[in-house]
Amino acid sequence: MTIADLHDIVLSYPESWNRPPDPHPVPDPELEVHRWLDRLALVTSAEEHLKYGTILRSDLFARHSYPLAQPDRQTTIARLLALWALHDDRIEGRGTAEGEAERIGRAVRGTPDPPDGPGADRYVHAWWELGREFRRAGMGERWLRRFGANLTAWYRSTNDEAAMVRSRGRYPGSDAYLAVRLRTAGQQVWLDLLQYAYGRELSPAEHGREVRTAYRLAETLYVHFNDLYGMEKDANDGLPNLVPLLAREQGVSEIEACREVARRHAGTLGDVCALSHRVCARVPSLAWWFEAFQHLLVGITRAHELSPRYAPVQVTEDGSAVRVRLACRRSQEGEERVRSFAQVEQGVM
Repeated sequence: MTIADLHDIVLSYPESWNRPPDPHPVPDPELEVHRWLDRLALVTSAEEHLKYGTILRSDLFARHSYPLAQPDRQTTIARLLALWALHDDRIEGRGTAEGEAERIGRAVRGTPDPPDGPGADRYVHAWWELGREFRRAGMGERWLRRFGANLTAWYRSTNDEAAMVRSRGRYPGSDAYLAVRLRTAGQQVWLDLLQYAYGRELSPAEHGREVRTAYRLAETLYVHFNDLYGMEKDANDGLPNLVPLLAREQGVSEIEACREVARRHAGTLGDVCALSHRVCARVPSLAWWFEAFQHLLVGITRAHELSPRYAPVQVTEDGSAVRVRLACRRSQEGEERVRSFAQVEQGVM
């Protein structure tokens, strides 16, 4: 590969949304995740330790996505993300067992008695431990019920994904793919965790149409940047990805399909900016949540860039080399005009 062969795809965010986390948190979430996975025997081989400790780096996702949270809460979230990824990898392509989604949704509510009986395996017990931590932190019943329901819905969606892959393979068509992928993005869970991370629950009135719209936009953004960072990984795993789907449907190269995905990302980000400005001006009590939401969007994208789980330079199916980069920029015309500076660039190494 020569310098001229490398194509840069840049995902731009407003500079004010960028909040780097504490570089030296105490306790250290990375170390605590290793200890927790060992204690619950969730990883049992050197290969799994490498994959879910060193390569996944759930602590990067927790710290960058919730940068102003206290380290103990970042640690709990890092444990949750490691467990989620570990279990997701085991069920990917085949879905959940009968009743498994419901058992996990109940367990994560952290009721006093640990789960037992048929189906109460080590994963269910680990979700229950996390639920107990949520209760110790003071999370209310309403939040626990919603969180459990959203986690259950995510696990159920993996059955739809598995059915799609079985019936249509890696190229189901972008519309069919997005109908499933937006639900498997998991952003309902990530955004629910904002309230735990910062110890502030939304009232029923606050958790209304505007917040639900933010959840929907986050799902769309996640699919855009996750599929850009995960092109090569998805190809290796035999899973669909938006980039090659669009390339086939539009009759363009995968580089041009990457640019199209990044353009869609910029357009959706503009919708997030407009929503944030509108809501914060009208409902000041939601300003903290939208600020945390913005931090999460930048942080989770940054963690994709930093995590060894995703290759910094990917080779597409048609042989092109792509590097996806995050850039935080100032807008001369105001951040509500994010479309004016959320650009897709082709550059060199």
